[in-house]
Amino acid sequence: MFKRIIIAAALFPALASANTLLKTTNLDKYCQTNPGDRQTVIYLDQNIIASKDPNWYKDIVNKVDYRPGEKIQFVNINNGGSTVELIWETCHPSFTAEQYKKARANEGMGSIFMGGIDDTLKEDKKFFKKQFMRALAHPLQKTRHEMAPSYSKADFPRKKLVEAIYYDAKRLDIDDVFSRVIVFSDMIENSELFNLTTFDPMEAAKSVAKRYPMFLNYANFQIYGINYTNSETKINENIRDFWKQYLLLSGAYVEQYGAQLAVEEDSKTWQFSKYKGHVTVGNVKGASEFRFVIGDDNKLRHGWLEIADLYLPVTGEIRCSGKNCSIDAEILASSNRDAFRKKDVLRIKGTNSKYKGYVGGKDESVIDAQGNTYQHSISLTQF
Repeated sequence: MFKRIIIAAALFPALASANTLLKTTNLDKYCQTNPGDRQTVIYLDQNIIASKDPNWYKDIVNKVDYRPGEKIQFVNINNGGSTVELIWETCHPSFTAEQYKKARANEGMGSIFMGGIDDTLKEDKKFFKKQFMRALAHPLQKTRHEMAPSYSKADFPRKKLVEAIYYDAKRLDIDDVFSRVIVFSDMIENSELFNLTTFDPMEAAKSVAKRYPMFLNYANFQIYGINYTNSETKINENIRDFWKQYLLLSGAYVEQYGAQLAVEEDSKTWQFSKYKGHVTVGNVKGASEFRFVIGDDNKLRHGWLEIADLYLPVTGEIRCSGKNCSIDAEILASSNRDAFRKKDVLRIKGTNSKYKGYVGGKDESVIDAQGNTYQHSISLTQF
């Protein structure tokens, strides 16, 4: 990981003159495309970015770390919020311990004269930092604001964030690669989809999901910039509930939503597992999939349980004794309260290849509307 950068606000205006970035770099050699890898997509809402306010970019600079070789994309949400453009895509110039050891072993005598892997990493990290700052500066070239804009419910500008994300959804369509999506935006959707001051967020989410159906491939969203442009409490609360529900219906989980960016603690180890099977509800069997990453603390990261067409983000941990393991997880959110709900549990036991257990209530005292124990058997096999 490169050292975190702290930038004086006085330096930032100079970045605004940076030329448009090339979309390819000499860092492509670091890219990793193995199952279970992570990519980071950073969306910058040009509609609210101010040229003389450094507050919006400091969180990205100072808080976000990357995995070895992680693919990173900077994407500009253009003024009006209905289209996007790719600013820069790259791969983080770093190796796992195993990759670094192998690279050192393959250096040979030529490294004495031409420079070895350490010299290459040093230069590539310098290049990365420079281009990183140019990517952040890119939205300033056409920004309409010197200082952070201030709006009321009567004068929010026209903005179609739903369309922007919908038409860009293929960016997250990578097989078995987890996407971390960082968004700087006030998230105000001011379009014909609903009346901003009177809409019901849950009903709006269902309606919008029918009009703009998409699958965001189990992405985790970390959204910040809320209240950056306004202090309309009720509107912001409804907008928050809308986005959480709409993204969940689209197979994505809003992990963080607030004024400041709060990113998860990274993990040195990163073990990916994926299972498929079925859940039995009464006499009916429903198809199921379960995927997650195990960190070095044995906690589940980017966990998702899919039952029929219901996407359920989960958190929990795994405990193993020899080949025998148990997973104790909890559902973080559900878009269908009549099915599985937030805080329902997934408790399964078995080996790394097969698990059995149940999903539903925490214990047998929890019953459903028919008076039956609210625990449904689940069987999963690794694939």
